[in-house]
Amino acid sequence: MTDTPDQKSRSLVKITIQLVGFGLGLAMLGWCAREALKPGNREQLAKLGEAGAGPVLLIFACSLLTLLINGLIFWVLLLPERRLKISDTLATNAFTTMLSYLPFKISVVARVALHNRREGVPVLLIASWFGAVGAVILVSLGPVSLASLWRKGVDPLWWIASGGGVIFCTGGLLLVAGLFAGDRGLSRVHAIADRLKLGVLDRFVRTDSFKHLHAIFGMLAHPPAVIGATLLRLSDIGVLTVRFMVAAAIVGVSLEWEQGVLFASTFFMIGLISPFGMLGTREAGSLGVAGLLGFSGAGESLAVVVLVVSATESLVYLLAGVAGGVWIRPDRLLRAAKAAAPAE
Repeated sequence: MTDTPDQKSRSLVKITIQLVGFGLGLAMLGWCAREALKPGNREQLAKLGEAGAGPVLLIFACSLLTLLINGLIFWVLLLPERRLKISDTLATNAFTTMLSYLPFKISVVARVALHNRREGVPVLLIASWFGAVGAVILVSLGPVSLASLWRKGVDPLWWIASGGGVIFCTGGLLLVAGLFAGDRGLSRVHAIADRLKLGVLDRFVRTDSFKHLHAIFGMLAHPPAVIGATLLRLSDIGVLTVRFMVAAAIVGVSLEWEQGVLFASTFFMIGLISPFGMLGTREAGSLGVAGLLGFSGAGESLAVVVLVVSATESLVYLLAGVAGGVWIRPDRLLRAAKAAAPAE
């Protein structure tokens, strides 16, 4: 089937936007590097060269731990619906995380293709799975982010607001999802669709395809899966905070723990929502937020810290991604798809 001129035009616009966004990311990364290499940071750069093996290895270990935690979050949340091999899930996460530096959401496409074609997970179930992961991010980091905006730092009220907010939001998520999970929940969905009197919607919620989308409620109504994934997500922010604190200590930049928590949360969220790949956007965005929040040392000195964290992370993700690719062999899927494609 040949694309129409309008379809080709829209595709060209999308490709252009992605390439421009990726180019801007590279430009932002270059700006961060220029800030870090300014003459005023010579002392910090000298300390980086004199750093012992222990702190540097700790940053590498924390980067690897972050990768493992995120893979476990995916694995845990799917358990109420399907049990995948944990080794395959971790390998897929490592491989696709390596691709997340690239534009066009290649990492998302690769994750969907691998879980669908390699492990037989239906595409709509994968969509539900991604939705569950996103919901856990909201209930775990949403309260933390709001408390940070409110308190402008980490104090007793920040801990109360963050901890209480996470508990309240997680409980609310379990309660609401429980209302629509299972056969009873599906009946409630059918009743709502009937009241809306939208023929297309009424028919769709009774299809087998919708059952895969409905699975999101089963995942989010499962307390062990949701609580486990939430604790893992909060642990990941803790690990990322340690990475920033250790990097700051190595280069001699003053960074308080409360600043480290805020910085880590910002770094993660920007990488998550960036539509053009996370290369450059997290680094520049984090420095921009640090400046707005009035962090001491914001700018040139913090740029050194950010680049140390990013550089070590990139190396770990590259090595782990290659190892994950060797484990899951995505090339086999490509060859199988090529062989199955009809001849022109």
